[in-house]
Amino acid sequence: MNKLLKPFALVGLSAIFIAGCGSIEPSESADKGSAAKPVTAPEKNEEDKTATDQDQTDQNSEEGIIRILEQNLTYKVNGEQKEQTAFLKNNDNQNYSMYVLPDYELTAEEPNKDVLFWSEDDSVFMRIELLPAEVEWPLVEENSKAQLAAVGPEVKEIETPEDPFFSNAWAMETKTESDVVTSYLIKNDKQPLKLTIFTKDGADHREAFIEMAKTIMNENE
Repeated sequence: MNKLLKPFALVGLSAIFIAGCGSIEPSESADKGSAAKPVTAPEKNEEDKTATDQDQTDQNSEEGIIRILEQNLTYKVNGEQKEQTAFLKNNDNQNYSMYVLPDYELTAEEPNKDVLFWSEDDSVFMRIELLPAEVEWPLVEENSKAQLAAVGPEVKEIETPEDPFFSNAWAMETKTESDVVTSYLIKNDKQPLKLTIFTKDGADHREAFIEMAKTIMNENE
């Protein structure tokens, strides 16, 4: 028995010795190779970049809208088609901004009322009134009718332009021998408006006024 154990013991020791010789220690060149490679963050793929850009856009939207300084408007005056560049104007009286065409001027009339008038004749103008969100429309309609009746004896309801701006809007008009007065109530939940436009024969600027009014943006939003 002891004779058999001695050979097995020698074999075991030989195996341990061979195993020890067979293990390879890391060389210096390997260490240098590993150290030479810098650790870098993985590059973003296109989807990641798109998501980052979208997040930045959403953040900018939440911070507020920045309006460009000019905008082209297409409109008619006395039936003649026109296109001009309108420029952004800020109104401190009612705290809003809008794009105004070169032939018109915007000025404060009184608290909560402004006037946008034709530079060549200030009797051709549009009165702008920003109304509160909790406005009582039946009362505003009655007051508007009374104001129109004070100008001309016949006050009639008219159709509003086919435009999203006039969705759920109300419009009435009266005429004298030379003047036309039109009242629009823009029943917009986001920004209710009352627009009263004064024009005359040979100076129908209603469409120009409307196109400018469509650009009104309340700066309190």
